[in-house]
Amino acid sequence: MPLAITLLSYDCMPSHVIIPDLSPLLVAMEENLHGHVAYVQRRLAGMTVEDREDLLLTDSGLHSDTFNKIARARLTQADADRRIAEALGYFRNARRPFAWWVGPCSRPLDLERRLEEHGLRAAEFERGMAMELAQLPERPAAPADLSVRRVRDSGELADFAAVLADCVEPPDPAVIAFYRTAPPVLLREDCPMGLFVGYLNGKAAATSELFAGGGVAGIHSVATRSVFRRRG
Repeated sequence: MPLAITLLSYDCMPSHVIIPDLSPLLVAMEENLHGHVAYVQRRLAGMTVEDREDLLLTDSGLHSDTFNKIARARLTQADADRRIAEALGYFRNARRPFAWWVGPCSRPLDLERRLEEHGLRAAEFERGMAMELAQLPERPAAPADLSVRRVRDSGELADFAAVLADCVEPPDPAVIAFYRTAPPVLLREDCPMGLFVGYLNGKAAATSELFAGGGVAGIHSVATRSVFRRRG
């Protein structure tokens, strides 16, 4: 079972994951991340979100740790091992893969060690970055053959999913299945999760997501098909 450690970093943040002293920005970044990961699952039948004060669990019902997460651990020293065992037991009973995200705000401070003692391993690290919107540089000129469009219909949503699915080898069919069920949520005008597809010469080449939550605008799901990479 994978333990995916999310490292949200900015400026000169130390290299370890969980830290005792948190800035408001770090708290907002994690809140945005957790809102992003649970948004669709909260709103679709057949998917489950267990949102408790000390832990967030999302289960898409699919066989993919991309959409099955345990996160936002705010566990006490006294209850940590029991709650870890309960959360792991959920996915073991469901027989579905999952990832446990650990970030700077995770608690207790020794959570990583405890998770390893429960049989999990660090599988990957993800870095987060932050910038004030007022400090964004001038928008660079886009290539004439590139157009970026916000997803507005099922066809564009299918293009978004296909790019994401192709960014792993072999392509992940669970990504296609997840977004195939999501139009009632993601195509609403008031959806805070904006999906974007970059088309190069009319072909879907890249994706990104803008999620508004936690008082910040988070950029997620950034991907480019391998055949379109390294073009500047």
